[in-house]
Amino acid sequence: MTASRTDPVYGRYMQAFSASTKHTGSCTACQSGQVCEAGAPIHAAFAAAQDAYLARQSAKRRT
Repeated sequence: MTASRTDPVYGRYMQAFSASTKHTGSCTACQSGQVCEAGAPIHAAFAAAQDAYLARQSAKRRT
């Protein structure tokens, strides 16, 4: 990942990754692949941020 640290899309992606990783590290349900009620929105936010970042990276490669 070579995005600038000032890139807001990349920043949101990394913040969401950090939150998801932190939650999974302390949640046995999420560690076993079963998303808990508290973790569902955290993991969904990470997935959405990742999708946005990767879509933008893909669009940049096409231009």
